[in-house]
Parts: sequence; C-alpha cells; structure tokens
Amino acid sequence: MALFDAISDFALSLPGAYMTEQWMGSHVFKISDDKMFCVLRPGKPNILIKLGSLESRELLIEAGVAETHTHMKRGSWADLLTDRLEKDDILARVEESYALVRFGLTKARQAALPPYPE
Repeated sequence: MALFDAISDFALSLPGAYMTEQWMGSHVFKISDDKMFCVLRPGKPNILIKLGSLESRELLIEAGVAETHTHMKRGSWADLLTDRLEKDDILARVEESYALVRFGLTKARQAALPPYPE
C-alpha cells in the first residue's frame, strides 16, 4: 500500500490535480474539467497513464513493464505494471502523463490552472 499512497500523494501534488473515486473504487486523478491523467485501482499492481506516443506504449509492452488497458486500447494509454518498475520511474511517468494532458488543454483552460513549468 505504500507505493499506492506515494503515487496518490505525488499525483495530488501536481498543480490543479484532484482525485475522484469512480469505476468500482478506482482513484481517478484529473485536472481542469475532468481530464484524467492517471488511474489507480486499490489492490491492483498497475496504474493507467497516458504516454507520449503509441511507440512508447509498444516499447513498454515489449519490455514487459506495461500492458494495453482493457478499455483504452486506442491512443497512447497503457497500464504500467508497478511491481516491475522503480518508484522514481513510475512517478516520472505520472508527471509525464499529467504534462501531456495539461498541455493538451486549450490555452484558456491552461491559464485557469496553477502555474506549472513548461
């Protein structure tokens, strides 16, 4: 549970991030108007995140540290297998997911969020 808490605390420390509980108890981390950037499922050894490209997703899957998510087969979302990665790598990928979602928002939505270095 310590890793789950560390990931949760880190995700919530990102500017403007908040968490909702959905989908049978999943912790869904979002910014702006419900734009999710990661999902944790209590008791499960994985975290759903957005990656920069489909190629990144495929490389992580080939390396055996990620899987295609059942409901997010399209796009660059992947389930990272947290028991196969170091904590620092997981947190870096959570931040990357956050940045991808944040900078994909309209300029008006980005301006409404607390500052974040580009």
